[in-house]
Amino acid sequence: MRRFFNSLNLYKDCRKYNVKIWQCPQFLFLLMGLIIICSTAITNTVAQEYLEPHFIALIVLGEALVLFIINYILVSSFERIVQSIKTKSEFISIISHRLRTPLSAIKWQLDLLLSKKVEWNQEEINRSFLEVQNQNEKMINIINSLLDLNLIEDDNLILYPSSFSLRKVIDEIVKLQSSVAAKENLSLVVDMPEETPNVFADRIKIKNIVYHFIDNAIRYSTRKGKVTVSLEVIPKAVRCLVTDEGVGISQKDAKNIFNKFFRSKEILYYQTEGTGIGLYLAKVIIEKSGGKIGFSSVEGRGSIFWFTLPIA
Repeated sequence: MRRFFNSLNLYKDCRKYNVKIWQCPQFLFLLMGLIIICSTAITNTVAQEYLEPHFIALIVLGEALVLFIINYILVSSFERIVQSIKTKSEFISIISHRLRTPLSAIKWQLDLLLSKKVEWNQEEINRSFLEVQNQNEKMINIINSLLDLNLIEDDNLILYPSSFSLRKVIDEIVKLQSSVAAKENLSLVVDMPEETPNVFADRIKIKNIVYHFIDNAIRYSTRKGKVTVSLEVIPKAVRCLVTDEGVGISQKDAKNIFNKFFRSKEILYYQTEGTGIGLYLAKVIIEKSGGKIGFSSVEGRGSIFWFTLPIA
């Protein structure tokens, strides 16, 4: 009963959707309910003078049913529109923040490099350029993710599979992310067999997925430890695993982890960055490539995210 009355809290819902009270779905629901009651009462009063009681009951019932269906369609449609606008606004805010962070980092590094007041040795110059390259890679991944999301929404996502070494892709990402892990007092460990067969998938998109997995593992690690990237050869496939010792994922959030735009409230306490689409895109792309994706996690102890790809 309390839940029912809470759902009728108009001012709370209007603040939630950031709309005026007469635009709020709950207000429309109550208004349509009042219209149904009034129209039913008027119909009943008028019909009593001309029809038998059982005909009156059928007419009133049919009228109430039709109005209720129209009410449900209108309110639910409007609620979806309002929720879509709210999600779009939040998404633009998140993307703006996500793009501003690497752009600011690149500008800061370039300003330092161009500054005549600082004397640089070759090692420091190389480290600075590696940071610029890493931040540039982040921006490219964000833009690629947005483009892929748009293509998936339009059902136009096209993959360009080829035979390639997943081991080499991981080596490229680890080289980029090692400095980022070091700043967080984390060691980035690679555990791969000396020889692994090539996989058959879209190399660029798989590289983005590996980057996202490793980046997440680093960002959600809260203490000194390690992030391990490993490869396993299984029947007809190669499996990539990224293991961290971070905050983990609660059981209530586990079922939504691959949903579009989902970000756990608990996770936001540790890391405010993120778009909420990386894992959703990874799931779609891996499954379209003929592979599987999944994870296991213990809250407060860490997570293992993995995916498989078919052998070329």
